[in-house]
Amino acid sequence: MKKALTTGLLLFILPLGLFGCSNQSNNSSSESSSSTKTEQSSSTTSSTTNSASTSTTITHAKRAVKVRYEKGNFTTTLDREYREEYLYQNVPGTVDSNKVYSWDNLNVSENTKVHVNQKAIATFKDDDDNEYDHEDFYRITLGNQSGKQYWVGDDVLQNDHENDYND
Repeated sequence: MKKALTTGLLLFILPLGLFGCSNQSNNSSSESSSSTKTEQSSSTTSSTTNSASTSTTITHAKRAVKVRYEKGNFTTTLDREYREEYLYQNVPGTVDSNKVYSWDNLNVSENTKVHVNQKAIATFKDDDDNEYDHEDFYRITLGNQSGKQYWVGDDVLQNDHENDYND
C-alpha cells in the first residue's frame, strides 16, 4: 500500500513540478522578449551625419511629467568622463523626437570651457515603484563653438552647481 501510494504521488508530483518549472521559464522568456519588443518599438532611431557632429533622432522616449527651467550663467569645464554621456537638441522627455549628438566630431576635451545659460529639472515617473525621479539638464555652449547650444545631463559638467531638487 505504501509503495503504491509513494509511486502514485511521485508520478503526480514529478510531472507537476516539471510542468511548473517549464511554464515559469516560458513565461519569463516571453516577458523578457515582450519587454524588449516594447522597448524596441518605443524608440525608433534614424541616423544622420553632418560636418559638425554625428546625430541620431530618438522617437518616443520616456516622457517627463514636468520640467522646471531656471536661468543660469556660469562657465565650467567638462567632467573627465563626459564621453559616457550624450548631447541633446532638447531636454530629454519634452519632445516626441529629439536629436542626440555624440562627442566624436566636436573637437573637445575635459579642459574645454563650457558656458551654461539655463538649467532644466525634469521629473520622470518610475514605472517600477511609481515614485518620481528628478534629473538635471544644462544648456551649454562649447568654448570653441559659438552659437550652437546643446542640452547635457549634470554628469557632463565638472562640478555639481546646485542642490538636488526634491518634492
